[in-house]
Amino acid sequence: MKYFRAILSGLILWICVAVSFFILEHTPVIKESLSMQTFIICILIVFYSLAGAAFYYKKGNTMPGFKVGLIMSLTAILMDILIFVPLVEIPKGNTYQDFFSNPLLWILATLNVAIVYLYWKKKFKIK
Repeated sequence: MKYFRAILSGLILWICVAVSFFILEHTPVIKESLSMQTFIICILIVFYSLAGAAFYYKKGNTMPGFKVGLIMSLTAILMDILIFVPLVEIPKGNTYQDFFSNPLLWILATLNVAIVYLYWKKKFKIK
């Protein structure tokens, strides 16, 4: 059950990030600047990761934060492979290689793992 909840947290994370990118790509001024979109998403990932971690740990689970963050990130990447790239990126003329060679993806995945780990560390610190 604890793995299912971590995967569900990853799905929530992926949906939030995908919706955010969709909104930013259709927002005047921001849609022209990938740098601005990247900056905004890097800030938003903090809140999305915290929400995913809070959802996971709400039921009293104690799995280490690094592991939960890794499961969440891997779930989001799997959803990118199965849904986002074929339905969004390929029609735009991009490829899997284009998508997965973008450092932004790996920055977001790393940020997620770090934030979930820090959430876990704060929640379960020894008193």
